[in-house]
Amino acid sequence: MLLCAREAIFKPGYVNALVNEGHNMNHAIAFNFDHLNCVGESAAFQAVLKRARKMAKVPRPILIRGERGAGKDLLARFIHQAGDRSGRAFVVMHCAVVPDEFFATDFFGHEKETHVDAQPGKLELANKGTLFLNEIANLSRATQEKLLRVIEHKKFEKVGGAEAFDADVHFIIATNAPLEEMMDSGEFLPELYHRLSFAELILPPLRRRREDIPALIAHFVQQLHFEIPNLEQKSFTPAAIKDLQAYHWPGNIRQLKNLIEQLYLTDEDGVIQSSDLPLALTTVEPLNGTFSEKVLAFEKTLLLNAIKDAHGNQRLAAQRLGLPYEQFREYYRKYHLHELMA
Repeated sequence: MLLCAREAIFKPGYVNALVNEGHNMNHAIAFNFDHLNCVGESAAFQAVLKRARKMAKVPRPILIRGERGAGKDLLARFIHQAGDRSGRAFVVMHCAVVPDEFFATDFFGHEKETHVDAQPGKLELANKGTLFLNEIANLSRATQEKLLRVIEHKKFEKVGGAEAFDADVHFIIATNAPLEEMMDSGEFLPELYHRLSFAELILPPLRRRREDIPALIAHFVQQLHFEIPNLEQKSFTPAAIKDLQAYHWPGNIRQLKNLIEQLYLTDEDGVIQSSDLPLALTTVEPLNGTFSEKVLAFEKTLLLNAIKDAHGNQRLAAQRLGLPYEQFREYYRKYHLHELMA
């Protein structure tokens, strides 16, 4: 999930100062989502936002690609807010949860004369606004062809009707699927891809924008205090932030948000430390570095996990690792583990 907040929430250097000095990250700031600005100053993320702002005003479909949990849905909302249709409807259709046989009804709507409980379709609801189609790769080829015709001709007919209606909507499409492979295998329509790829945005995963993690943490904390006004204020130690930045986050921002909320709501002493983090967060990221670097990182991981599992008792940690205490202490000094456990 791409996290958004007003620019006023995060002044330059504000979050890093809070984190590095171990100060509390929470201030009584009222949320106002009229003017959304996305949290993150990394070069990779800012490059996506710059292109998104530019393409938001162009009347062409926009394709957002990225891993699950990376924030495709909120990037779509950001594009809507940055475009000329920001005052109009933003309608979402989750293609992964709509059975193919019901897509036409949900997308086009039913003609009232032919259906007693006829409801407007997503195209009608999004008239003059934005229609966000999430996980488009789940659509069948036949349904993809129907979507292609709407995008090309900007017209549609309701189910059971013959009257043609204008499809005056801005399409934003999202997927985490390998569309190129799906085209090669015949699962995805090349003509539809070419229509959608006029403006293609690749949203970087969280592991490619680690420097944004402190700001994201602060934002999640802000959200919690907005939702729970009397929530006790707490802080994260620099070592905890460092560990959170070192993790590879396979679930991306959604996973980070869930963990921060869990840590913040269950902490009892007001300070969230590295030792409070799940052991999995100190797992070595397998794809980075040389063989020697991976070995060193794995050694550090074993030591850190043992200390955490022993609740800081170094003799017990050494015993569980099968190491003499003095050898354990040598490793402890070698890797400056006292800094990581602060």
